[in-house]
Amino acid sequence: MHRRLHRAERLALVVILGAILTITFWPTRVDAPIDAGLESALAGWHASGLPWFVDYGFVQTSANVLLFAPFGALVASVLLAKLWWSAGVLGLALSLVVEGSQALFLPDRVASAGDLAANTAGALIGAAVVALVRRVRSRRRERPNGPSAAL
Repeated sequence: MHRRLHRAERLALVVILGAILTITFWPTRVDAPIDAGLESALAGWHASGLPWFVDYGFVQTSANVLLFAPFGALVASVLLAKLWWSAGVLGLALSLVVEGSQALFLPDRVASAGDLAANTAGALIGAAVVALVRRVRSRRRERPNGPSAAL
């Protein structure tokens, strides 16, 4: 079972890396077709009470964090279990390659330090979740007679 799970995690890492590279190396912004609709929806939601700070930039930054969180989680799970935080370093490295390539080779894309920060944060958040889950599981295993022993 453990071996099969490890293989599935490696496959998932390849899939998420492929998704990240496809989205980030797309010649134009992947959200361009929905710009007008998103702006209109946000305006309507703001009129209904959505906080002002939830704007297009917030949505875009959140999407970057969410895109890199599975990458960080899978790196921490598959490659660097004990050094979970290094998934953030790999997320930053991947983001540097992406943003640098966009700046050099994709004239319709905009490289941004904000994207570097959001992507790195996403990788760190994903890795931290994996580390936290592992720690909780480890503590449960260390208790004599399981969780009910504390009662």
